[in-house]
Amino acid sequence: MTKFRHDINALRALAVSAVVLYHFKAGFIFGGYVGVDIFFVISGYLMTNIIVGRLDKGSFNLFDFYYDRAKRIVPGLLGLCSFLIVIGYFFIDPMTYNYLAYTSMSAIFFFSNIRFAEAVGYFDPQSEVKWLLHTWSLSVEWQFYMIYPILLLALTKIGIARRYLGSILLALAAVSLYLSIIYSTREPAVAFYLLPQRAWELLAGGIVALHFKGRPGKYSARALLVAGFTLIAASMYFFNSNTPWPYYWALFPVVGTCCIIAANRFDASPFKNQFVQLIGKWSYSIYLWHWPIAVTALYLDFNEITALKIIVEIVILAALLACGGLLLSFWKNYLEPLVTTNSKLLRWAPIAGMLALSVGLAVTVISHKGFVDRRADSAKQLEIYRMVVADWDFPLTCDGMDPEGNLKPCRIGQRDSQDSLVIGDSFAMQAFNRFAKVDEANLGKSITFLASSGCPPVPGIKMIIDRFRCNGFAEKALQFAEAGKFKRIAFISNWYGYFGPENSSLCFVEAESCALKSDPTWYFAHIDAVLAALGKRLMEFRDRGVEIVFVSATPSGNWDLPPELLKRQFLRFDTTDISYIDREAYEEFTLPLKVRLKSLAASVGAKFIEPLDFLCSDGRCPTIDEHSVPYFRDQSHFRTTAVRSARFQFLDDALGLASVYGATPTPSADNH
Repeated sequence: MTKFRHDINALRALAVSAVVLYHFKAGFIFGGYVGVDIFFVISGYLMTNIIVGRLDKGSFNLFDFYYDRAKRIVPGLLGLCSFLIVIGYFFIDPMTYNYLAYTSMSAIFFFSNIRFAEAVGYFDPQSEVKWLLHTWSLSVEWQFYMIYPILLLALTKIGIARRYLGSILLALAAVSLYLSIIYSTREPAVAFYLLPQRAWELLAGGIVALHFKGRPGKYSARALLVAGFTLIAASMYFFNSNTPWPYYWALFPVVGTCCIIAANRFDASPFKNQFVQLIGKWSYSIYLWHWPIAVTALYLDFNEITALKIIVEIVILAALLACGGLLLSFWKNYLEPLVTTNSKLLRWAPIAGMLALSVGLAVTVISHKGFVDRRADSAKQLEIYRMVVADWDFPLTCDGMDPEGNLKPCRIGQRDSQDSLVIGDSFAMQAFNRFAKVDEANLGKSITFLASSGCPPVPGIKMIIDRFRCNGFAEKALQFAEAGKFKRIAFISNWYGYFGPENSSLCFVEAESCALKSDPTWYFAHIDAVLAALGKRLMEFRDRGVEIVFVSATPSGNWDLPPELLKRQFLRFDTTDISYIDREAYEEFTLPLKVRLKSLAASVGAKFIEPLDFLCSDGRCPTIDEHSVPYFRDQSHFRTTAVRSARFQFLDDALGLASVYGATPTPSADNH
């Protein structure tokens, strides 16, 4: 009989502690998400031991294997989904509640990783309010469990394949690692969530199980332990949410975990610590419940990260686990003996009953569209929400570059002229929305747009994770402008969302490499350098008589406004603080780059337009109109209807047009 591996249980404790502290934003665990990678290696190791061990004895049964995995994973998952759906009826707004039911179905049937890969990145702000986001890893593991035993069963039937089983797993892991590296920069969500790009981590555990069965010498074991814990600790401290993942970097925690397992020091006293073993024993339940607690805190607007908040979250988690422990004890002592049976089919009856209940709850919520009628005014508020988020006219066919790196320009107005060229990001797309429906005769001129979502229009920088194909866009846009005969070039961007020492998502091109440091002096020296280089390019346009215009960013808040407003209206929370953006606070945030942007504009004789002068008054920039309808469609973008109001006349001025939507507004009295 295999001895209990206290070291592996301790690794579980380490992994789940890292994940919990990371999600609870403890602050010192910057890369705590690597705990999931540790879990994957452990799973691969244990499953390989179980399957190969039973195959060697001739006692492997596929049905029993699936039943054992389901018995461990499914009841807890079904309990979580059912609990959230029941409690959500009282506290979650209809839109979010309906989404919870949909994601419950994907979690229950183990394809939530695919659903989330299509919808959102793991590190994106929107991910913080998805109650079942963490179930992606369970889906990956279950998909692996479904395929892996069949693969091993098939290979062991072939004599030569059985002899080279370890080599075959190594080859498969190498292919998976290659896919992981390639997709981590091209399609980060795909690399993060999907099994083909994650399988190498589980297979790494399988390779250890096949090749490190014995116990190494004392000093070799110590070296493996030191190397393993060093690699894991370095991962947790040096990596963060801006690190491409899994990429090459996941080798650190994966290899580190393999080293600790291979050391095989299961009887070492630190591993046998009772508290550590208890955390390891309950690691699955802790993992299941910690994330919904973190999401609930954010949903109920407990946004400030304090030591007290973290402690309260941990206490709540402990209380839930205690309740779960009592229920589990009741089940094992009183109910499980009643359903014990020798029939393999009947053994599934309790799980099938729980499954029917969970699916029934989810389907009921979906069929009632989130129970909109729970509040008298919810239907109207939900209708406003849907209208607002859909209020956007920019065509996707004009966004950025195609897969071959070709620009995708859009033109409005007269086809045979080159009046204005707009270069920018999604804030430039707002300007397109203003003019998209204007009659060509009324516009009188042509406007060409080169806009790429999430891409700053400044050459000399690169996005570390280029999820929007930004790299090369700014340079190609300038080359497009140089090849044309435009009378005016306007740069419109969310300038301040990209640049700052705290932002590690971009780097500065230096020779053949790309450098990045968080030191403010170094950082702003490099900002000055890339802006100076842009200024030299723009002077060439000025020498040709081209007018240059810089449009500063429209104000952005701290909330994804439509769902935040819908939630607060449902919960009867105060909406005052989200009804405006404080201009002074916003300007303080934007000042370091705005000073440089204004200086650049002055150096090339360009016009600098400040939208805050038109969109704010009395120190406030309103986000919601008098009818409680948001001006914004998300956290930072104004919806098309708002952009077509007289308040956005500054866009007409930027492009040398007469007012296209009525009277010209006067800049606010608090003009800075």
